Amino acid sequence: MNDYTQKTRDWLDVRFRQTDSQGVYFAHQPIYGFRMGHCEKSLPHRYILTYHIMNTLSHFSFESLIDVGGAEGYKGAMVKHLFDADVKSCDLSQEACNRAEEIYNVDTQAIDVQDLPFETDSFDIVLCSEVLEHVQEFETAVEQLVRVSRKAVIITLPHESQKHVEKHRTQPHAHLRSFNLSSLDYLESRGFKITRTKMNNPFLKPLGLLIEAMPRTHKRPVPLWNLYNRLLPLLRVLFGQRSMEFLIHLDSFASRVMSYNSMMFVILKDTTAYSTRPLKQIRSSHIVDFAVPYHYVRNHT
Repeated sequence: MNDYTQKTRDWLDVRFRQTDSQGVYFAHQPIYGFRMGHCEKSLPHRYILTYHIMNTLSHFSFESLIDVGGAEGYKGAMVKHLFDADVKSCDLSQEACNRAEEIYNVDTQAIDVQDLPFETDSFDIVLCSEVLEHVQEFETAVEQLVRVSRKAVIITLPHESQKHVEKHRTQPHAHLRSFNLSSLDYLESRGFKITRTKMNNPFLKPLGLLIEAMPRTHKRPVPLWNLYNRLLPLLRVLFGQRSMEFLIHLDSFASRVMSYNSMMFVILKDTTAYSTRPLKQIRSSHIVDFAVPYHYVRNHT
């Protein structure tokens, strides 16, 4: 493991021990449910990504899945719940793996995506969501993901400009490069079939903020955010959970015909494994309803 990866692991270990002022584990994903708080912001973005992943999985018959970069185990646990599959959730951070075990009782292992400690064809499906933008050796990591998969690899990545990446590159756990829909084209020359899905339309972000209706704090007063915070009770009456479910489907259409901030790639290692018709019906309510009780980190100091 090189110095950059070790420093990233150390930073992530601190992150996944984090609790909020009430002592509740502060999650990366919306593990506690719609508007239950104690997690990072951008709820619509996370629900949209998760919906597309689960909907894509509904086109496969599979018995095993590994989530590489699974954080506190949210997506892996959802796969286990919806598809009754054997799931392993892995992350660079041991603390992330600890949270996944405590919260979801899933099998975990701390790993480096650039050097996966698994045999070839170990898992039917390999999932790697919002991870590779943080990795120095991107193509090496992709090779590893493809190697350990038996049927398919599902990857999600942000779609952002190189200028944006450069601006934020000095931050901890930063994005190291920009990606577009052609970033995995080199695999097609090797015979792999790849499907691409566009997600998270930027023009719907204001609507997403209204539906999310969670308090926003800033180091200095911002009039617009102060107004937003004062309107939260009204927004919660006007926009409920059904609004979030509607936004998920609206984004599918808007991203397809307009702009997008996220992409999903499906690398088919076995082209016969994908069914054009879903084998299980996945509803947006399955995603928004999935939640656990508040979690308190053991032996947290």
